[in-house]
Amino acid sequence: MRQLISALFVIFAVLFIPVAASAQSLNNRAEKASGVVQQSIMIDGLQRSYYVHFPPVSRTPARLPLVLVLHGGGRGNGLTPARYMGFTALADREHFIVAYPNGVDAFWRDGRDLTFRGDIEGRVDDVAYISALIDRFVHQYHVDPKRVYVTGISNGGMMTLRLGCELSAKLAAIAPIAANIPRRIYNTCQPAASLPVLVMNGTADPLVPYDGGDVRFFRQRRGKVVSTQETVLFWRQQNQCRGMPETRQLPDRDTGDSSRVTRTIYGSSCPVELYTVIGGGHTLSGSDLPDLPRILGQKNRDIDGAAVIWTFFKKHSR
Repeated sequence: MRQLISALFVIFAVLFIPVAASAQSLNNRAEKASGVVQQSIMIDGLQRSYYVHFPPVSRTPARLPLVLVLHGGGRGNGLTPARYMGFTALADREHFIVAYPNGVDAFWRDGRDLTFRGDIEGRVDDVAYISALIDRFVHQYHVDPKRVYVTGISNGGMMTLRLGCELSAKLAAIAPIAANIPRRIYNTCQPAASLPVLVMNGTADPLVPYDGGDVRFFRQRRGKVVSTQETVLFWRQQNQCRGMPETRQLPDRDTGDSSRVTRTIYGSSCPVELYTVIGGGHTLSGSDLPDLPRILGQKNRDIDGAAVIWTFFKKHSR
């Protein structure tokens, strides 16, 4: 019991600081350290907030890509991925805008059994929020509408998949991390257009099961998801892929992380890729997310997950 209490304290201390801290000065310091600024937008009578990082001013008038990064459920807010997932520094090097939207109550309505699109009052519509946010960036910040991408981890990854189902006409590609399609929306998911998808999941994820089933946090059940293979097969069928899978094991650059990575592609013309982290847990490979192996499982360090995702994104435009 003491170990459980200590572990929970670590999670709240490390991951929930941005939400729990009430002092505005603390939030300002966190924003400055993360290299982002906070902005807001009104959606259905609710003021929705997000953090955004702009790369150095471009010498060319070309429109920039936009990458939306969705935080995990209960993991504070957009400051967490802004500080720990590696996309902010990557945006400066690769010259794209990166935004970190905030879910209501630190949570996304991703389509699971207990996480409807809309809360009890029917006021929370995260699909409408992200859609409006894309429109704002396209019209106000001259983002290239053909190069809008979404990625996210855990609850944010499942929300990424839901956006692929309902918002494909506005997206160039998606990359869910530590996430599978919620079982509740699997049979009703009907993307309006083909959509490139990269999936990055760990086989030893203790929260979101690689082989499908109940999403769990300790003894709590938080809805069901299909398996990683079903998730990938869905997008292969959606993109009309007919190639044979080719799986390659990537170099084991860190022999002490108790995990390996394989990359599977499904034909030269199929825009679907699967990165399987064998022995990996509920985290992003190569990131600075806190190491909590007893709760989240092992973090792989053989690849830079954020860089892998951006490399995939920049190959695709709508």
